Amino acid sequence: MDTRLTADDKNEILRYLGYRGSEITDGVEKRIEACMNKANEVSKIGYSYRLFSVSYEESGVVVQNALMTMPGSSIKKHLAGAETVAFMCVTLGRAFDVEVEAQMVKDPASGVILNACGIALIEKAADELQRLIDESLEGNLHTGVRFSPGYGDLPLSLQEDFLRILNAEKYAGIRLNSSYLCNPSKTVTAVCAIID
Repeated sequence: MDTRLTADDKNEILRYLGYRGSEITDGVEKRIEACMNKANEVSKIGYSYRLFSVSYEESGVVVQNALMTMPGSSIKKHLAGAETVAFMCVTLGRAFDVEVEAQMVKDPASGVILNACGIALIEKAADELQRLIDESLEGNLHTGVRFSPGYGDLPLSLQEDFLRILNAEKYAGIRLNSSYLCNPSKTVTAVCAIID
């Protein structure tokens, strides 16, 4: 997967930077373009996905053959009775984090812009991964809206199970810290219903 930022992504980056229709100077414009190029250069996108059958119990959504239950009412409502779901993770890689940290020290403004570029790029990569999953499905089947640990009443601690069943450390280089946050930081983990 070779996801890259393009000129079409500039408005999204500006949104992450908090711009609300105010005029952008040439200097800021050039800095954004430089940071977009840097994000494309240093990101090494890794990903993994798997499909699982699920069933619904009072305790939550049981993921078949995965030794995992997703607790709470939010995930039940989100999946709306789907029989198959896609688990996915995608990351920009550790080199992106290292570059943001370096920029924050030597040029904080560029560090902030580069970080916003990373947010736009990881969301774009997650969208692209969903398209890749959709292409592997038969007929009119496709993935629904992403839902991640930490949304609603789905606990963030479930990241551990998400990454385990995706073998995410091996395939994408993703690990968790003690607060269940992903390392690299520009990482998306999610589950989507398979719908038609």
